[in-house]
Order: sequence, then C-alpha cells, then structure tokens
Amino acid sequence: MSLKRFISLTLSMVLLLAGTAFAGVNLKQLPFSLPDKNVRMAEANRLADSMLHINPMLNSKVVYNAVEKAHVFQDKTLDFYVILIIVLMLGVVRYANPKYFHNLWSTFRSPGHSHASKEQLEVAGFSNLFMNVFFAMVSGLYVYYLVLANTPAATTAGIPHGLLMLMLMAGVGLIYLAKYVTISFGGWAFKLDAVSKSYIFNIFLVNKIMAMVLLPFVLLIAFAAPVYAGPALIVSAILIALLFVSRYIRSWQVFGSFFQFSKFHFFTYLCASEILPLAVLMKLLVRGLLY
Repeated sequence: MSLKRFISLTLSMVLLLAGTAFAGVNLKQLPFSLPDKNVRMAEANRLADSMLHINPMLNSKVVYNAVEKAHVFQDKTLDFYVILIIVLMLGVVRYANPKYFHNLWSTFRSPGHSHASKEQLEVAGFSNLFMNVFFAMVSGLYVYYLVLANTPAATTAGIPHGLLMLMLMAGVGLIYLAKYVTISFGGWAFKLDAVSKSYIFNIFLVNKIMAMVLLPFVLLIAFAAPVYAGPALIVSAILIALLFVSRYIRSWQVFGSFFQFSKFHFFTYLCASEILPLAVLMKLLVRGLLY
C-alpha cells in the first residue's frame, strides 16, 4: 500500500469516528459494520511497519557502532608555562646579542678555526649566564619527563610534580656549578688557568648546544601522545650520547698533553668529573622515588 493511500484511509477513519462521536450516532445502527478495535490497531501497525520498511532512510541493514574511549585528563598548565619561560629566555638572548647564536654554532662546528667567534662568546657574560641557566632548565625538564616515562605514577605521588621539576633543574645546575668551581680552583692552584678556562669553555659550549637540541624533543615529549614520546626519547638519547662523545674529544684535545702517557688517568678523570655526578643524581632519584 502506498503512503498516500495509507494517509487518506487513516484520515477517513478518524473523521468518521469523530463525526459519529459528536453526532451521537450509534455505530451499531450504521448500514455497514466497522472492524473490531483490535483488528483496526493491527492493521494500523501493519501499515506503519510497511511504511518504515519501504523508507530508504530507515530500512538500512548497516549497523554503525561508535565506541568512544574515555579521555584521561592531564593538567599540563605548569609544563606549558615552564616551557614558555624557557623559550622566552632564548628570545631574550637573541634580542640582547643578535650574533650570539651564530658565534655559538660557528665555534662548535670548527673549534680550531673560529678564534674570533670564541673571543666574542667569552666576553658575552650576560648571554652566557642566560644560556647556562637555559641548559639547567632544559636538562632538568628532560630528566623530569624521563622519570615520568619510566617510573609508575604511584611512586611520584608523594612529591608534587612542580617540586620534582624544580629539584631536577636545581640538581643539574648545582652539578655544573660545582664542576665550574672545582676546575677553576684546580687551574688556579696548579697554575693552569689557560687550560682550565679552555676546558670549562668547551664543557659549557657543548651544554648550550645540547640544550638547544633537546628543546624540540622536550616539547614533543611533554605534549605529544605516548606513541610519539617513546621514539622521541630514543632519538634524543642518541643525540645526547653523540654530544657527550664530542665533549670528551674536546676534553682530550685540551688535556692530551697531560694524559698522553696514561689513558687510565684520562679514564679516571671522566669517571670522577663526568660519570660520578650523574650517578649520584640518579641514585638520589631512585632512592627518593622508588623507595
């Protein structure tokens, strides 16, 4: 039965029943008999089902199931503002000394053929101070995300994340401050000021390059999905290892005349000045977070 026929039949029945009700006509006295109420309801249901069945918008056999996964909210407000401050520090250095980054990369790429750039870096006290603080903040933030990625959330529940972030930044800064003071004192005590200054310059030069290299990875690890954060950690760890190798090569060039007869002395120096502070920092992290 077509839709028009169904609608006309329904209207006719409604008008007929309404007219008889208002006119007070007894349905039994009509010259024709109306179907039983149950029969009429069954016919109406059959017609409605037929209309729904032939409707192309309602008779589709395709079933769509949309299962929405629960989204776990993570408050990244503090992370955003800390990273914003770090990026602004680069902007301040760029505005205060437009040639600073050019001299920095030039000295890093060609350490033996950039004396002018090296001299300009050595006299840029304000920019060097900002970049050293920048390195401590980026490195501490990187270690912070490394801890969060490899430590269950329950183990860091006792320490607020903001305090942990600050502790790691301060820890990295104190390690390199102690290294600077120790090497400067040793150079003064043994009358090796030129050698100690050259060594300190190489250490902090590589640190500044490392901080700028790590900043994009810190952004990615902080705000990207875990599927991207894992590879970012691996790539950044490889780059850190390469930069450390570069720093050790530069250190050998500075101290080569002292350790040319004994490689073991150079190895003990690396353990005492490079590996030991990092090992102490990691031990404090493990004892503070896991136990």
